[in-house]
Amino acid sequence: MKHTHQSYDRKKLAYKLITTSALLAIGFAVMTGCSNSGEEKSTAPTKAETVTPPASSTDQNTDLNTNGQGSTSTQQEPASNPASPHSKHSSAAAILSAAKQGTLPNLPKGLGLGTSSDLLFELWGKSESGSRGPMRSYAKYHTDIMLDGSDKVTEITSFDPDYKKLLIKQVVDELGEPTETVDTSRDIPDTAEANYTINNTSGLSYYLVFSYQTKTQKINYIRLYFNSKTP
Repeated sequence: MKHTHQSYDRKKLAYKLITTSALLAIGFAVMTGCSNSGEEKSTAPTKAETVTPPASSTDQNTDLNTNGQGSTSTQQEPASNPASPHSKHSSAAAILSAAKQGTLPNLPKGLGLGTSSDLLFELWGKSESGSRGPMRSYAKYHTDIMLDGSDKVTEITSFDPDYKKLLIKQVVDELGEPTETVDTSRDIPDTAEANYTINNTSGLSYYLVFSYQTKTQKINYIRLYFNSKTP
């Protein structure tokens, strides 16, 4: 009977050992699973939290520029348009200043009252019309030239487009009241002339004439001359 009881105790102890081992194995497996789960959780954000770096300021500005809400740092302001070559010379004051020297702002250097026909022809040719008389017309330069008996320039009439942008009111505002105002409507309807006498340092008197339209006040042409009796 003692042998039987010992055998039963051994079986009972073995059963407990197996049971305990099984429980330990299960517990270890659970702990291992939790540990692995924790490791997976700790490593998961590494892949999930990959963040795209923010766009550079240049990219952002470019997007704004595309949407019409901004501009890039390299955007340049449009260059201002330069003035035309004659615009700064077309004021009444500039015309008067040149007239005191016996010329007009739109004429080439050396051409003016008293210029010889030789120099005139050298600069502009004999004339586009081929005329041989005292009046020489140069449509290309918007100018008519009058020569005297000694083949010197005594009168210059300019139809330069820049002069036609002026109004007679602007002329009077800059130069003051004209020496004389002449009604020329009998020759050309609705026109008049504002005449200014210029006494220069040489003692010669030049006459500066602004022909204008009485209705629109726009300048038709400018004439500069001196009397044929003037030496």
